[in-house]
Amino acid sequence: MLSGTAARARCGPIPSATWCLSVTTLDIMLPYYGDVSLMQAAVRSVLAQTDADWRLVVVDDGKEPGVPEWFAGLGDPRVSYQRNERNLGVTGNYEKCLGLVQAEHFVMMGTDDIMLPNYVATVRAALAQYPGTAMVQPGVQVIDGEGRPSTTLADESKRRLYAPKFTGRKLMGGEELAVSLLRGNWLYFPSLCWRTDVVREVGFRPEFEIIQDLALVIDLLRRGSR
Repeated sequence: MLSGTAARARCGPIPSATWCLSVTTLDIMLPYYGDVSLMQAAVRSVLAQTDADWRLVVVDDGKEPGVPEWFAGLGDPRVSYQRNERNLGVTGNYEKCLGLVQAEHFVMMGTDDIMLPNYVATVRAALAQYPGTAMVQPGVQVIDGEGRPSTTLADESKRRLYAPKFTGRKLMGGEELAVSLLRGNWLYFPSLCWRTDVVREVGFRPEFEIIQDLALVIDLLRRGSR
């Protein structure tokens, strides 16, 4: 697992760098349910990426009116949208999104999350520097529903007590990472970038709907991923 620091964002990247490949290398999966305006803000933040080498797949688990028409009006071939015939629930929609991934790496973005414009470029740069990495945890800054920086006790505890202390990038794995996370889960699931093949080997656990990130990471570490 590669961890790093970031500038302001609901889900923010590690420090800016540039890396370009000739094929799409990052799938951004958005399992959507709920607030339409928050979802639209999330989609716009993807469209604003400085690195255009991405594919956005939105899987709608709700029935909000006007949403299919809004996506039809975007006119961007990199964006695809589909609505489930029935509600699959959180884990069920995660599993469906995972099955739709085509790229080597993907992000399971949250409906209320926003990417900084250089998120894709910087995550891909990290993956290029550390080939084979199973997970990348960019730094984040929490913001409220109005986009203002927000400080909560839980997030301050993550930052001050549990998250590893370093600058730049740090490659972690094995017992070091497992012990760190079991002491206090400092991950931010919607900002994590995953290697597709290793996640498909493990999958999401239906009994851990609230802590999917920690359960998945521990399962990957048990299989020797880093």
